[in-house]
Amino acid sequence: MIEGLVSATAQVLTWPGPAFIILGVAVGLVVGVLPGIGGAGATALMIPITYAMEPEHAIAFLFAVATSSGLGGQITAILVNIPGDPPNAATTLDGYPMTRAGRAAEALGAATFGSIIGAVFGMAMLLAVLPLARNIVLAFSYPEFFMIAISGLVMIATLTRGQTYKGLIAGGVGLLLAFIGLDPINGNPRFTFGQLYLWDGIDIVPALVGLFAGAEMLSLYSTRGSASIVESTIEGRQSTLLDGVRSTIRHWRTVVVSSIVGFLVGLVPGLGGTVASFMAYGQAARMSKHPEQFGHGAVEGVIAAETANDADKGGGLLPTIAFGIPGGTLMAVLLAGLLLHGVPIGPQLLRGDLHIVYVLVVSSLIPRFLAAIVVLAVGARAIVITRLRGDVLAPVISVVSLIGVYAVNNEVRDVVLALAFAYVGYAMERNGFSRIALVIALVLGGLVEASLHQTLGTFGIGGFVTRPISLGLLAVTLVALLGPLVRRRIQTAGMAGAA
Repeated sequence: MIEGLVSATAQVLTWPGPAFIILGVAVGLVVGVLPGIGGAGATALMIPITYAMEPEHAIAFLFAVATSSGLGGQITAILVNIPGDPPNAATTLDGYPMTRAGRAAEALGAATFGSIIGAVFGMAMLLAVLPLARNIVLAFSYPEFFMIAISGLVMIATLTRGQTYKGLIAGGVGLLLAFIGLDPINGNPRFTFGQLYLWDGIDIVPALVGLFAGAEMLSLYSTRGSASIVESTIEGRQSTLLDGVRSTIRHWRTVVVSSIVGFLVGLVPGLGGTVASFMAYGQAARMSKHPEQFGHGAVEGVIAAETANDADKGGGLLPTIAFGIPGGTLMAVLLAGLLLHGVPIGPQLLRGDLHIVYVLVVSSLIPRFLAAIVVLAVGARAIVITRLRGDVLAPVISVVSLIGVYAVNNEVRDVVLALAFAYVGYAMERNGFSRIALVIALVLGGLVEASLHQTLGTFGIGGFVTRPISLGLLAVTLVALLGPLVRRRIQTAGMAGAA
């Protein structure tokens, strides 16, 4: 294996390979900083450019664009509450509060270091389980998909401590929004009000940009006036990038668990990094000794989201290269690029020379390390924008965000939708309703409905308890949901007995 990785590295770095990698990293970072297009869209736009490239160089270029966009997106997610890529949405939940508390550099350092560890872990796991790929991927079917989605929805109870009912209401609204569009069974339009635009449902990009960036810009402009984003600073000194690295090392359990969650979610076709980051975030909140800090600037939340987001790429590559079944939108685009250049995808790849797998792993990791260096260098200097006056910063960010939303589909109604979600998010924040719960339900709602119908039609109701993985996920979900209640009952009974 080591010899294969060394050989693949030498092949990828053969000139003009480094030039293509640098170009891909530059494109990915710029696209990541600008909200809307995202890594999948940018990679798709770059595929025609690779026609004349050698396969190894084309793969390195496409992977550079795809992997760098998430690292670029974390800059705006942390500094100004704009998720550049949908998976960066979970990073905003604690990254932006850290910025407002004067800890932006720590958040950037933790997110970047966590991303690197997650990426290395994901690719190492890919190489380790590749011989068992068939059994692993085929072990997941409709019941497992449903239980994964349900376990994600259970995070609503975890992430809304003290305001459970409002969290459940927000989650219910998110599910209703997820059901807008065509019925997955009979194809009839639902809740579309006669608008063809809504047949495909609510696009996640305008929803995320509106709920987080739009709502924060409204808050910044209306309540703080000419104040800057930063509300306070760490007494005695400013945070540094090294503080983030130390925090990541200190919370190594969060890194390990989030890497595992990200890799496992990546194995399931159709989920992708957005689901992985939110599920890892919820798991980190359940594991934390101070769960009440999540959503208010917990560095563990930043670490969990970005680590899982990058470990997901290793898991997503497994079904993509083993069966030609993309693990998510980004993997679907990369699969198209691989097929264009004649890469043998599927069982014949596993039976043949694994050199191409080593090329994929190296092409994924080298650009990520380069992008991380750029992010740390640029991000540390970009922190100055958080100290600009709010009435100057808010209009600029709003315009850039709406341009990014429009650029995805060249659709004006996406802009209108983002504006509507901005006011919804602002109202939710003012009245104590969880935007996190709404987003989780919106992301997972489609998977819940489709996998439920598919399970009942294929396995019947018993499919949820007769398959080992599904039963295990059900047990974990029940423990996570009922555990806090049982614990409080025991503590209450103990205190009553002591009295």
